[in-house]
Amino acid sequence: MLHTEETVVNELNSVNDNPIVDVKSQNIFHGGNFHGDYVSFEMDKLKIAFTKLTMLSERQLNYLLNSKLNEKFPPFVNLGVLGLNFGMQGIQFTATSTTAENQTLSFPMYVHSISNNNDNQDIVSMGYNSAQFAKKVISNAYEVLSIQAMTLLQAIDYLDCQDKMATKTISVYKALREIFPKFVDDAPLYKELARIKTFLENNNP
Repeated sequence: MLHTEETVVNELNSVNDNPIVDVKSQNIFHGGNFHGDYVSFEMDKLKIAFTKLTMLSERQLNYLLNSKLNEKFPPFVNLGVLGLNFGMQGIQFTATSTTAENQTLSFPMYVHSISNNNDNQDIVSMGYNSAQFAKKVISNAYEVLSIQAMTLLQAIDYLDCQDKMATKTISVYKALREIFPKFVDDAPLYKELARIKTFLENNNP
């Protein structure tokens, strides 16, 4: 990510026109400096990295929700009545479909090139498209991480292990529980999910 930031900052602060007219020396340079190749490549790398993070989060979430795997929590970390309530089962579908969306979006735009402008633009970077997809992938990643965080809150309450948590961890737990109170009876969770996502986006370490 640091390399991506460095590359994008350099490109934003570089000469980005063609031709470059140097009035002082009365020279004109044709260098193709408009081309967004570097940005496109970095955005593709960024979205691939965030997609991998999303996949890891989704698999960890699945482990928490599958009682046959973890052998520790009730199915779907259901804190209500089994058979009457579904716990975190419904919101897992959101995490799974969002992860699948990221996997699709992570295909590189960098390798796409469609000639246009009477074939004058014969090699096109697709940098803007790649940046837009990267933005969507990052937003999706925060959504899956938010669902995982909500599930972890439920797991902590099931184990009743708050007194064993580190000071920093318990402070995060309390902050998230103010947004998403203990979930027992089935209800839509999209509003709480949106608030947790906003919290994570605005509180990066």
